[in-house]
Amino acid sequence: MDMLSGILRSLRLNASFHCSMELSAPWGMSLSKSTRALFYVVESGSCWLLSSRGRPVRLEAGDLVVLFTSDGCALCDVPGSRLDLPETVLQHKTSEGVVRTGGGGALTRIVCGEFALDELEGPPGSLRHFPDPLHVQRGSWPQFASFSATLCLLAKEVHSGQHGSEHAARCLTEVLLIQVLRVVLNGCHTPTTGWWQALRDPPIAAALAAIHNKPGETWSLESLAAKAGLSRSVFAARFRKRLGATPMAYVAQCRLRLASRWLQETELSVAEVFQRLGYASAATFSRAFKRKFRLPPSAYRRDLGAARSIAS
Repeated sequence: MDMLSGILRSLRLNASFHCSMELSAPWGMSLSKSTRALFYVVESGSCWLLSSRGRPVRLEAGDLVVLFTSDGCALCDVPGSRLDLPETVLQHKTSEGVVRTGGGGALTRIVCGEFALDELEGPPGSLRHFPDPLHVQRGSWPQFASFSATLCLLAKEVHSGQHGSEHAARCLTEVLLIQVLRVVLNGCHTPTTGWWQALRDPPIAAALAAIHNKPGETWSLESLAAKAGLSRSVFAARFRKRLGATPMAYVAQCRLRLASRWLQETELSVAEVFQRLGYASAATFSRAFKRKFRLPPSAYRRDLGAARSIAS
């Protein structure tokens, strides 16, 4: 299994399609502050991305932009156009799910949505090491055709109302996110630090693959260095430089993330969870879990069950 697949299998992918937009000049809209990464694909026409963090960026037909921090950002036909609030723009959504608004001039078509990995459980699920904004121009993006085809399928599922459409839409948005991650990994946009950069370092990637494929293994610095084909000292320094954590701290984070998920989503007993994840005893597991999630494992599961009962 390739390293990206191994990591994505152990994470929650969250993505959603918002809408298609047909905007005629002049137009402008501020962007909602979001804890997720907002994405916009310019299907036709052009527009400008405004940000308080840098110079305006011109987006042409076929360009993709992903905003990992959308606070203070806006889209418009040209700098200086009036910016409407997002809720004002969305009032113009038609029954087909298309937002049509603007002054009647040159037309720009945009598809928008959001991406996220589950960051509540800690690394490696963060997108925060990515360049912000991430602007991928169509000319430098050979995979645009497949991305566009996925968007079309997604739009159809969102509005079809057919059995299984909700699940199909969720799967398709995950495909979109994977395509964006490929752009980052294969191009010059890869950040210089963080686990995305680690995937491009073959020895470190080999160690990461081993951790994710067998999280319950009795890993040590020696055994992971052997997987990487490096000496212990070189491996430890290189791993920490790439990931910002020691190898054994990373192993602990991965195990606790899996423990949290299993307690939420499976019927495994607490004993089965800590045994599968390689903990020496229930007490060791409980202490580590409580440090991370502020509750012992049994209380964590019980509180989640109670919250679901109230919600339903």
